[in-house]
Amino acid sequence: MIKTFTYKAFGLNIKSDFEIPELLVSDGVPDIEIKIGKTPQKLDKVINKGVMYQAAKNEFLLEVNNIAKYFVANGNKINVEPFKKEIDKEVRLFLLGSAFGALFIQRGLLPIHGSAVKFGKSATIFTGVSGVGKSSIAAYFVSQAFQVLADDISVVNHNLEVVPGFPKMKLWNDILQKLKIEDQSLEQIRPDMMKFQLPVNENYFNKPLPLKNIIIINTKNSPGFEFEELTGIKKFNAVKINTYRHRFVQGLDKQQDHFQVLNKLLPETRVYKVARPQSPLLLNEFGDFLLKKLNLDG
Repeated sequence: MIKTFTYKAFGLNIKSDFEIPELLVSDGVPDIEIKIGKTPQKLDKVINKGVMYQAAKNEFLLEVNNIAKYFVANGNKINVEPFKKEIDKEVRLFLLGSAFGALFIQRGLLPIHGSAVKFGKSATIFTGVSGVGKSSIAAYFVSQAFQVLADDISVVNHNLEVVPGFPKMKLWNDILQKLKIEDQSLEQIRPDMMKFQLPVNENYFNKPLPLKNIIIINTKNSPGFEFEELTGIKKFNAVKINTYRHRFVQGLDKQQDHFQVLNKLLPETRVYKVARPQSPLLLNEFGDFLLKKLNLDG
């Protein structure tokens, strides 16, 4: 009998053919099954495609050179066809990233490209383009004894709650140095990247929380911090484009579901655009600014 593993992440029970040490062990009837197996060469009735992916209604195919192929179907199944002899951290990296992102969209959930932190009795998501400092500011708050729910992908469920992901963060070594965290014992996420997996077990919050704020981080070439609360169509579009792997939505034929969840969420959530200096990254000052000006912990 083939051994299987059961986990819980993003509010879902996951049954897997292989070990996924990033996730928390759990039990219960699986919502998702992850199997090692053959994937299609291509999809029929492709709606949208990119260099690495094809998307169709209820089907998604991702191919990462020298790593693996991933086939995601119906929001409840992922087939992984590795190009390596074993399922290693690189294979899991793309599984827990783009493959999971497609699966969340198939299920009608809202994945936001950002990190979620608990303030008071609610969650705030820090989002923005890659490299803008989403994980960095979340890690700063963790260093100040706040709790994190998710890093990189924050998923909003049908009850408009942020559901906990798993207790690890991905941080560049310069951020670890700023936070005075030694990286020698941490695992690199890929051999050619100075980015590391940071366990946050003691500062991980493992229950869903209502979403209070979405903070979209930008950079500017001048000193000081600025913020603006977004309303109306600017608010809608800002959250829409910060959906994790937003380009998958059309290809998966999920525009209507995506529109509906945003329409339901945004009246209940405040959305801010915040600008910080491009350099240096002043984590202490930025954290203080956010806490005081946006009353995050109020």
